[in-house]
Amino acid sequence: MKKYVAVLGLLAVPFFCSCRSVQQLPAPYIIDTHIHLYDTEREAGVDWPPPSDKVLYRPVLPEHFDAICAQNGVASTVIVEASSRPEDNQWMLDLVKHNPRRYRALVGSLPIGTDEFRPLLKRYVQNERFVGIRLRARAERDNFFTDAVWRDLRLLAKHGCVLDILLANFSLKDVDRIAEEVPNLKIMVNHVTGLEITGEPLDPAWIAEVREVAENENVYCKVSGIFQRSGKMPAPKERAYYTPVFEVVFNAFGEDRVVYGSNWPVTDRGGTYAEQLSIIQSYFELKGERVVKKLMADNARTFYGL
Repeated sequence: MKKYVAVLGLLAVPFFCSCRSVQQLPAPYIIDTHIHLYDTEREAGVDWPPPSDKVLYRPVLPEHFDAICAQNGVASTVIVEASSRPEDNQWMLDLVKHNPRRYRALVGSLPIGTDEFRPLLKRYVQNERFVGIRLRARAERDNFFTDAVWRDLRLLAKHGCVLDILLANFSLKDVDRIAEEVPNLKIMVNHVTGLEITGEPLDPAWIAEVREVAENENVYCKVSGIFQRSGKMPAPKERAYYTPVFEVVFNAFGEDRVVYGSNWPVTDRGGTYAEQLSIIQSYFELKGERVVKKLMADNARTFYGL
């Protein structure tokens, strides 16, 4: 079911932000819903990132994110599996089983639309921290939405699992279609819809698509990965560069369906974790403390069932 979302007027905001100017929330209120962990030194190797990536191709493990948490007042996280190998879901769950209070959930990777999907999902949902899957790859670009894919999407919803979607190979129209066909499936659009943030005026067609997909009450949006989406390395550090995108997303989805995520360690390509967190927090602080708490934690708990 859809509902109309009123579009608010733009707010005037300062052009610069500083980590020191942001009133940090207490740690229990910061849940980072989008990080990746992997070990390039495993005997089995990794299928992402590639060895050619000089920034990301290194072991990225819990002890590394623990340091990020200590430095930035982050309490806990949702891991998003970046591997396409189903067995790596178990590797990840085992990797973080020592600290369930910090590593709260895993958005896994399963071969949707295949005969393997059902038994794999049945296996992994036995672990309460396996909360869903992410759509990333799209083998059949034009014929992706087969009967088998719809079957598996409905199976996800039946098990109370969620669907994260990376809009590299999918579109907002695809999200809208899934949301309408499977209205009891909770869907998370990653990285402010995957828009390339250029600093130029926003495309009215994109704005219209964001508003349209946000009318589906089962669709949320992550305010995440903004350094990656900036298209510039290092990424701009001025809040004003990202403000128009934040405004469109917030006005469309509202305070109950926007969720914070970092996309760490991919953030390292554009700047520090603290710099990106400061930009996001300082913008949403203009909306008030209640909105900040929803963005940084409460909405994550609702969506992922933490």
